[in-house]
Amino acid sequence: MPQAVSMPTFPQLVEILDMEQRVVAVMPAQEAARQKLCHRTVAVLLFDEQGRVLLRRNDLGARRQLGTWDVPVCGAVLAGESVFDAAVRFLRSGLGIHAERLRPLLELPPLPENSNEVLQVFGLTRSDNATFSSGREGSEYSFTPEELACLLRDFREMAAPRVHLLAEAMSLKGLWRKRP
Repeated sequence: MPQAVSMPTFPQLVEILDMEQRVVAVMPAQEAARQKLCHRTVAVLLFDEQGRVLLRRNDLGARRQLGTWDVPVCGAVLAGESVFDAAVRFLRSGLGIHAERLRPLLELPPLPENSNEVLQVFGLTRSDNATFSSGREGSEYSFTPEELACLLRDFREMAAPRVHLLAEAMSLKGLWRKRP
């Protein structure tokens, strides 16, 4: 009887960028993150038609800020992949939805607070009654702008640094109250 052959798994590779955001190397994503080397990442902010933004509580097994509220769709852009394609990939794999109206919102430069990542932020608004839920009950919540402001002001430690960074950048650009 033939035995099942297991396929080797290869690390996901990302492009390492210099100060002008030119590719200077390619290495495994985990190693780039560990060394805090400059590389591209994406985040997708998910809005409903009332303007609420969906956040997800990080799992207790997550390697980052345990139990904090964070953007549910985010991750590294793979070598040779566009930021848009990466956003679409994360939407499909994380929530099983297509990027029907995915729009770029802003790009954040590499900062120590963002692990030295070039963060391209996209927005997606669902205009139908569909939800963005991944089925993880109790770990996702759609925050109104007022609730999010309260979370960031009064319960800072409960929001991941990325949420603080995004809220500040979007407020400065006048994007926070506007839906994409």
